Amino acid sequence: MTTSTDDWTLLEQWRRGDNDAARDLVARYYTLIHRFFANKVAVAHEAVDLTQETFAACAGRKDMIRPPDPEAAGSAFRRYLFGIAANLLRGYIGKKLKRARELDDFAEVCVRDYVPSLHSIVTRRREELLLVVALRELPLDQQIAIELNMFEELSGSEIAAMLGVSEGTIRSRLRLAKARLAERIDQLAESPEERQSTLTDLQAWALAVR
Repeated sequence: MTTSTDDWTLLEQWRRGDNDAARDLVARYYTLIHRFFANKVAVAHEAVDLTQETFAACAGRKDMIRPPDPEAAGSAFRRYLFGIAANLLRGYIGKKLKRARELDDFAEVCVRDYVPSLHSIVTRRREELLLVVALRELPLDQQIAIELNMFEELSGSEIAAMLGVSEGTIRSRLRLAKARLAERIDQLAESPEERQSTLTDLQAWALAVR
């Protein structure tokens, strides 16, 4: 993989028919996009399907992606890719909830609303299970922000650039998400020791889940 080549250069090479550039670009973001879907779907294979659909849609639209402003070049392709992924997730949720209208945003729905069980989750420790369950009960806009922060270790400004919203909005979502996580873990924990173990280092458990 050509790690030193920026996204925009790889995209331009892909447009000119360079299949190696296409493979490099997909390889660069495949795991990140898969993790975006992994804790938001009913069963594991659906995350793989949605990830593949994201890149298939990107391939079909690659000639439509316009050159960004110089300041946005570093995150332009990643933001575009996440836009596709978010739209596919909206469609997935709409089908699960059998909603006639397309969801405008993720503020009013969480995974718990459309995934009836946790049979797709495989965890090694109770602390990991508590974290995953609590994440799936967050409104999706908050879940997306905090998973990008904890799983991908992205800053508020990086998440804002990726999702195309203000940094203040992302910081607000992160603050609310962390508060809700702590509250729900406190409710789910079977003992004070388990609660303390989970809350003491959420980042470590997040990396274990990742």
